[in-house]
Amino acid sequence: MAFMDWALHPTELWAAFWYVMRHAPPDEKTPKLQVSGDMKRCYDFLEMTSRSFAAVIQELNPKLRDGICLFYLILRGLDTV
Repeated sequence: MAFMDWALHPTELWAAFWYVMRHAPPDEKTPKLQVSGDMKRCYDFLEMTSRSFAAVIQELNPKLRDGICLFYLILRGLDTV
């Protein structure tokens, strides 16, 4: 079934190919984050809370990454109260 979907949408197959060839896994990006001790702890909490959302945050522009990480953790904490 997946083959038929790609056969009908060849541009998606091309995009998937380039994504696989050029994409670096989040595990490779995590050590490259230049963060202070407090933000490192926030990213550790983020990994414990939601690995999938942590991967999405690490893909963001560095100017947005820290703010969204903090915002997500604060809202997640308020949601549990």
